[in-house]
Amino acid sequence: MLGTHHKARLLCFALVLCASGQAAAQFDFVGVRAMGMGEARRALATGAEGILTNPSGMSLTRGYSIEAAYAFRVEDLGHTVNISIADSITSKVAAGLFYSYLFGNPKLGRVNWAGGVVDNAVATRTGHATGLVLSLPLGEKFIIGAAVKYFHIDTTLPLPMGALPNQLTLDSVNGVTFDVSLLLRVADKFHITAVGQNLWDHSSKETPLTLGLGVAVMPVKTFAITFDAATNFTGYRNYVGLDPMTGQAVTTSRVTARLGPGLEFIAGGKVPIRAGVVYDSALFSTYLTAGLGYISPSFAVDLSYRGKVAGGVENTLAVSLRIFVN
Repeated sequence: MLGTHHKARLLCFALVLCASGQAAAQFDFVGVRAMGMGEARRALATGAEGILTNPSGMSLTRGYSIEAAYAFRVEDLGHTVNISIADSITSKVAAGLFYSYLFGNPKLGRVNWAGGVVDNAVATRTGHATGLVLSLPLGEKFIIGAAVKYFHIDTTLPLPMGALPNQLTLDSVNGVTFDVSLLLRVADKFHITAVGQNLWDHSSKETPLTLGLGVAVMPVKTFAITFDAATNFTGYRNYVGLDPMTGQAVTTSRVTARLGPGLEFIAGGKVPIRAGVVYDSALFSTYLTAGLGYISPSFAVDLSYRGKVAGGVENTLAVSLRIFVN
């Protein structure tokens, strides 16, 4: 059986990995279209994207849509499946529901510690998220929104053979949180938005207190220039030592940001072409993104890619199908 001190030492190691983004990451599925635009679509987040990143966005367009999306992160065999329904026709208050399932195996390599060795250690990250989202226009220019979300996500690390318990929980959240948002729309050519996310903090990296800001400029109907900044206030933890009285890990946190620009051009009114850049100050990493799609009156298909070009290796592919119900 592991002693408290040995468990604390392994926990410290795990926290360092978490801080570098290898063992646990924020629930960060922002939607397939947004992924292709440098994650910079909060100010244009209609339908399912509004459900995920900006409740106010559901009222930007009128319609009833069903969306199924799948994202695959190559390096840790990470899978995210999302299903959402958005309705901005039935009443003045737009409403949406979503459900997400995620599973991944972040690779940690060889873990050395006082009680033993774990060769080729692989963490397991798995869980569910679901929520109800509402949006209400206030006149022609302002839209307010709110979301209530439930998360149950765990990230665990196996301990050496024979240890009891046989795994260590690196991060866990099981509870309800909520978002609020405000969007300013100026003649459909300029949008600016602010979104407070996870305002009920559960001290988990999966649901950090976040302020999302977004701007979108549309010089013409088929071309958009966007910029997003998501400031993470509570999700970054760094190991600084052990408490000599309790033997527990002592950590500090710092404010980090994930930001970048994005572009979208809809060729012929049917084929959206997207590109963007993301910089993450927590990981000191830069990503390039690209996306392509097809839009018809009854359905739309979107593909996106996000690849890390500085600060490590990470590749994510995503695809979605949207069905528009008249």
